[in-house]
Amino acid sequence: MTSQLLLGAFFAFVVAAGSYALRFLTLSGAIATLLLGVVVFGAGGWQWAVPMVTFFLLSSLLSKYGRTPKKPYDEIFGKSLTRDWGQVAANGGIAGALVLLSTLYPIYDFYPIYLGALAAVTADTWGTEIGILTKGRTISVLSMQPVAPGTSGGISEHGTIAGATGALVIALSGYLWFSDLKTAIIVVLAGIAGSLGDSAIGASLQVQYCCDVCGKRTERTVHCGKQTMRISGVAWINNDVVNLLCSLVGALTAWGLLCVL
Repeated sequence: MTSQLLLGAFFAFVVAAGSYALRFLTLSGAIATLLLGVVVFGAGGWQWAVPMVTFFLLSSLLSKYGRTPKKPYDEIFGKSLTRDWGQVAANGGIAGALVLLSTLYPIYDFYPIYLGALAAVTADTWGTEIGILTKGRTISVLSMQPVAPGTSGGISEHGTIAGATGALVIALSGYLWFSDLKTAIIVVLAGIAGSLGDSAIGASLQVQYCCDVCGKRTERTVHCGKQTMRISGVAWINNDVVNLLCSLVGALTAWGLLCVL
């Protein structure tokens, strides 16, 4: 166990340092990734580390892709493409907790639930990154009325397909360690459910602000160099909280489907 923890620390350091150098992560994000990596690899091993790294690396590369057409959305979204500790915790916190639970209670199989949590944040990330690059119609997940691309709670055909593809990639990344079609389907469905849950929470509860200078609706507390005014949502439910809940919905969906199927 000691050797695995040391190997996990080394592996996590390489991923965190490399991601910081490539500007995938801020310094706080790199430190959070290092700690999360020690938990995931050190306590779980390759079985748990491979899906986590798959999510992080592919999602980071996808975030960097198409930066020019995505630039107008930087003023709308609450966080930049370089992930900080809050984004790392929001996307990987539930998964990290499930690794610890698996270590403490090895008689229970937490692995499909873990994959469901990762599939959810992957589906959400991929859906957003691809959705804002395509020219398809975007609608609110709650009202089904057209909304501007990038709007919290907005979904599109291309974004939904991209999200389902991301969930499938996570299922495939862990397939070597569960190797049955039913679990793979559960993971994909959990990912889709988590992504849709993210959109529903984003449309209803996520805090939204308005800039007094330019009049734009934004997730940022500061815009055009001035403090923005809250116009909707719950003050403490920001993008990081929504992503954490997305991961939780994915985990709970996977657990529920495992119980009934």
